[in-house]
Amino acid sequence: MTAPHWSIDALARQSADLAPLVQNQLAAFCGDSEKHALFLNTLSMMEHIGSRKIMASQSPVDPDHDTLKHLAEEARHAYFFKRAAEKFTAAKLDYADAHTFAGPSARAYMGRLDAFTAAQMAPDSPAQLPYLYMSLVVELRAIWFYRMYQQALATSGSTMSLKSVVAEEELHLTEMLDHIAGLDADMYARLNTLMAFEDGRFRSLWNAICDAANDRTDVSREAAE
Repeated sequence: MTAPHWSIDALARQSADLAPLVQNQLAAFCGDSEKHALFLNTLSMMEHIGSRKIMASQSPVDPDHDTLKHLAEEARHAYFFKRAAEKFTAAKLDYADAHTFAGPSARAYMGRLDAFTAAQMAPDSPAQLPYLYMSLVVELRAIWFYRMYQQALATSGSTMSLKSVVAEEELHLTEMLDHIAGLDADMYARLNTLMAFEDGRFRSLWNAICDAANDRTDVSREAAE
Protein backbone atom coordinates (compact mmCIF):
# COMPACT_ATOMS: atom_id res chain seq x y z
CA MET A 1 0.00 0.00 0.00
CA THR A 2 1.38 3.40 -0.97
CA ALA A 3 2.01 6.18 1.50
CA PRO A 4 -0.91 8.35 0.33
CA HIS A 5 -3.37 5.48 0.81
CA TRP A 6 -1.87 4.67 4.19
CA SER A 7 -2.25 8.20 5.47
CA ILE A 8 -5.78 8.73 4.14
CA ASP A 9 -6.95 5.36 5.44
CA ALA A 10 -5.38 6.03 8.83
CA LEU A 11 -7.21 9.34 9.14
CA ALA A 12 -10.49 7.73 8.07
CA ARG A 13 -10.15 5.09 10.79
CA GLN A 14 -9.19 7.71 13.36
CA SER A 15 -12.26 9.82 12.52
CA ALA A 16 -14.73 7.01 11.78
CA ASP A 17 -17.03 7.90 14.68
CA LEU A 18 -17.06 11.55 13.60
CA ALA A 19 -17.99 10.92 9.96
CA PRO A 20 -21.77 10.45 10.48
CA LEU A 21 -21.96 13.68 12.49
CA VAL A 22 -20.14 15.58 9.76
CA GLN A 23 -22.31 14.04 7.05
CA ASN A 24 -25.51 14.99 8.87
CA GLN A 25 -24.42 18.59 9.39
CA LEU A 26 -23.26 18.93 5.79
CA ALA A 27 -26.65 17.67 4.60
CA ALA A 28 -28.32 20.27 6.83
CA PHE A 29 -26.14 23.05 5.40
CA CYS A 30 -27.01 21.98 1.85
CA GLY A 31 -30.68 22.37 2.73
CA ASP A 32 -30.41 25.87 4.19
CA SER A 33 -29.04 28.55 1.87
CA GLU A 34 -28.42 31.13 4.61
CA LYS A 35 -26.38 28.75 6.74
CA HIS A 36 -24.70 27.27 3.70
CA ALA A 37 -23.44 30.71 2.74
CA LEU A 38 -21.88 31.28 6.17
CA PHE A 39 -20.32 27.83 6.14
CA LEU A 40 -18.84 28.34 2.69
CA ASN A 41 -17.44 31.67 3.82
CA THR A 42 -15.87 29.93 6.82
CA LEU A 43 -14.15 27.49 4.47
CA SER A 44 -12.99 30.44 2.36
CA MET A 45 -11.49 32.04 5.46
CA MET A 46 -9.61 28.87 6.38
CA GLU A 47 -8.21 28.48 2.87
CA HIS A 48 -7.17 32.15 3.02
CA ILE A 49 -5.44 31.57 6.36
CA GLY A 50 -3.65 28.64 4.77
CA SER A 51 -2.38 30.77 1.91
CA ARG A 52 -1.19 33.46 4.33
CA LYS A 53 0.70 30.89 6.40
CA ILE A 54 2.46 29.61 3.30
CA MET A 55 3.45 33.15 2.37
CA ALA A 56 4.65 33.96 5.89
CA SER A 57 6.57 30.73 6.45
CA GLN A 58 8.25 30.68 3.05
CA SER A 59 9.00 34.39 2.63
CA PRO A 60 12.61 34.19 3.95
CA VAL A 61 13.53 31.68 1.19
CA ASP A 62 13.12 31.59 -2.56
CA PRO A 63 9.95 29.52 -3.09
CA ASP A 64 10.23 26.63 -5.50
CA HIS A 65 7.72 25.64 -8.17
CA ASP A 66 5.69 23.37 -5.86
CA THR A 67 5.41 25.99 -3.12
CA LEU A 68 4.21 28.68 -5.53
CA LYS A 69 1.72 26.22 -6.99
CA HIS A 70 0.41 25.37 -3.54
CA LEU A 71 0.09 29.05 -2.65
CA ALA A 72 -1.86 29.72 -5.84
CA GLU A 73 -4.18 26.77 -5.18
CA GLU A 74 -4.94 27.86 -1.61
CA ALA A 75 -5.77 31.38 -2.76
CA ARG A 76 -7.91 30.00 -5.59
CA HIS A 77 -9.81 27.74 -3.18
CA ALA A 78 -10.46 30.71 -0.90
CA TYR A 79 -11.88 32.59 -3.89
CA PHE A 80 -13.92 29.57 -5.00
CA PHE A 81 -15.67 29.22 -1.64
CA LYS A 82 -16.11 32.98 -1.24
CA ARG A 83 -17.75 33.26 -4.65
CA ALA A 84 -20.03 30.30 -3.89
CA ALA A 85 -21.04 31.87 -0.55
CA GLU A 86 -21.86 35.23 -2.12
CA LYS A 87 -24.07 33.58 -4.74
CA PHE A 88 -26.39 32.66 -1.88
CA THR A 89 -26.32 36.07 -0.25
CA ALA A 90 -26.11 38.27 -3.36
CA ALA A 91 -24.00 40.52 -1.14
CA LYS A 92 -20.34 40.86 -0.20
CA LEU A 93 -19.14 38.86 2.80
CA ASP A 94 -16.06 39.56 4.87
CA TYR A 95 -14.51 37.23 7.45
CA ALA A 96 -16.10 38.91 10.45
CA ASP A 97 -17.68 36.62 13.03
CA ALA A 98 -21.16 37.61 11.83
CA HIS A 99 -20.37 36.22 8.38
CA THR A 100 -18.76 32.94 9.46
CA PHE A 101 -19.47 30.03 11.75
CA ALA A 102 -17.14 29.75 14.76
CA GLY A 103 -14.57 32.09 13.25
CA PRO A 104 -12.37 32.21 16.36
CA SER A 105 -12.36 28.40 16.58
CA ALA A 106 -11.43 28.13 12.91
CA ARG A 107 -8.51 30.50 13.42
CA ALA A 108 -7.47 28.63 16.55
CA TYR A 109 -7.52 25.31 14.70
CA MET A 110 -5.01 26.61 12.16
CA GLY A 111 -2.89 28.47 14.69
CA ARG A 112 -2.58 25.66 17.24
CA LEU A 113 -1.91 23.07 14.59
CA ASP A 114 0.82 25.28 13.16
CA ALA A 115 2.42 25.79 16.58
CA PHE A 116 2.24 22.10 17.52
CA THR A 117 3.75 21.08 14.19
CA ALA A 118 6.69 23.42 14.64
CA ALA A 119 7.26 22.10 18.17
CA GLN A 120 7.53 18.52 16.90
CA MET A 121 10.45 19.24 14.61
CA ALA A 122 14.00 18.37 15.58
CA PRO A 123 16.33 21.35 16.13
CA ASP A 124 18.35 20.44 13.04
CA SER A 125 15.34 19.81 10.79
CA PRO A 126 15.33 21.40 7.33
CA ALA A 127 13.72 24.83 7.45
CA GLN A 128 10.97 23.80 5.06
CA LEU A 129 9.87 20.74 7.06
CA PRO A 130 7.32 22.44 9.40
CA TYR A 131 5.56 23.97 6.40
CA LEU A 132 5.51 20.62 4.61
CA TYR A 133 4.08 18.75 7.61
CA MET A 134 1.50 21.42 8.33
CA SER A 135 0.41 21.33 4.70
CA LEU A 136 0.30 17.54 4.70
CA VAL A 137 -1.89 17.22 7.78
CA VAL A 138 -4.29 19.89 6.55
CA GLU A 139 -4.42 18.25 3.09
CA LEU A 140 -5.35 14.92 4.67
CA ARG A 141 -8.23 16.47 6.59
CA ALA A 142 -9.34 18.42 3.52
CA ILE A 143 -9.51 15.30 1.36
CA TRP A 144 -11.47 13.40 4.00
CA PHE A 145 -13.83 16.32 4.50
CA TYR A 146 -14.30 17.52 0.91
CA ARG A 147 -15.10 14.01 -0.29
CA MET A 148 -18.02 13.88 2.15
CA TYR A 149 -19.03 17.42 1.26
CA GLN A 150 -19.09 16.53 -2.45
CA GLN A 151 -21.36 13.58 -1.66
CA ALA A 152 -23.71 15.83 0.34
CA LEU A 153 -23.84 18.35 -2.51
CA ALA A 154 -24.63 15.64 -5.06
CA THR A 155 -27.33 14.13 -2.84
CA SER A 156 -28.98 17.53 -2.40
CA GLY A 157 -29.02 18.13 -6.15
CA SER A 158 -26.67 21.09 -5.94
CA THR A 159 -24.84 22.13 -9.10
CA MET A 160 -21.81 23.10 -7.04
CA SER A 161 -18.94 20.64 -7.41
CA LEU A 162 -15.78 20.15 -5.36
CA LYS A 163 -14.26 17.58 -7.71
CA SER A 164 -11.53 19.89 -8.97
CA VAL A 165 -10.73 21.03 -5.42
CA VAL A 166 -10.46 17.42 -4.23
CA ALA A 167 -8.28 16.49 -7.22
CA GLU A 168 -5.86 19.32 -6.44
CA GLU A 169 -5.74 18.35 -2.76
CA GLU A 170 -5.02 14.72 -3.64
CA LEU A 171 -2.24 15.66 -6.04
CA HIS A 172 -0.69 18.01 -3.51
CA LEU A 173 -0.87 15.31 -0.83
CA THR A 174 1.22 12.98 -2.97
CA GLU A 175 3.75 15.75 -3.60
CA MET A 176 3.99 16.53 0.13
CA LEU A 177 4.51 12.90 1.09
CA ASP A 178 7.22 12.41 -1.52
CA HIS A 179 9.01 15.58 -0.44
CA ILE A 180 8.87 14.81 3.28
CA ALA A 181 10.02 11.23 2.77
CA GLY A 182 13.25 12.59 1.31
CA LEU A 183 13.83 14.92 4.28
CA ASP A 184 12.71 13.02 7.37
CA ALA A 185 13.50 9.39 8.18
CA ASP A 186 10.95 9.52 11.02
CA MET A 187 8.09 10.59 8.75
CA TYR A 188 5.59 7.89 9.73
CA ALA A 189 6.03 8.25 13.49
CA ARG A 190 5.96 12.05 13.29
CA LEU A 191 2.94 12.04 11.01
CA ASN A 192 1.03 9.76 13.37
CA THR A 193 1.67 12.21 16.21
CA LEU A 194 0.55 15.18 14.13
CA MET A 195 -2.56 13.40 12.85
CA ALA A 196 -3.62 12.48 16.39
CA PHE A 197 -3.27 16.10 17.49
CA GLU A 198 -5.11 17.40 14.43
CA ASP A 199 -7.97 14.98 15.04
CA GLY A 200 -8.59 16.48 18.45
CA ARG A 201 -8.42 20.03 17.13
CA PHE A 202 -10.77 19.26 14.24
CA ARG A 203 -13.32 17.69 16.57
CA SER A 204 -13.31 20.85 18.68
CA LEU A 205 -13.68 22.98 15.57
CA TRP A 206 -16.54 20.92 14.18
CA ASN A 207 -18.38 21.02 17.50
CA ALA A 208 -18.01 24.80 17.53
CA ILE A 209 -19.34 25.05 13.96
CA CYS A 210 -22.35 22.89 14.80
CA ASP A 211 -23.04 24.90 17.95
CA ALA A 212 -22.85 28.15 15.99
CA ALA A 213 -25.24 26.80 13.36
CA ASN A 214 -27.69 25.69 16.04
CA ASP A 215 -27.45 29.06 17.79
CA ARG A 216 -28.37 30.80 14.54
CA THR A 217 -31.39 28.51 14.23
CA ASP A 218 -32.48 29.50 17.73
CA VAL A 219 -32.07 33.20 16.97
CA SER A 220 -34.06 32.89 13.76
CA ARG A 221 -36.80 31.01 15.54
CA GLU A 222 -37.02 33.66 18.27
CA ALA A 223 -37.17 36.43 15.66
CA ALA A 224 -40.03 34.64 13.89
CA GLU A 225 -41.97 34.37 17.12
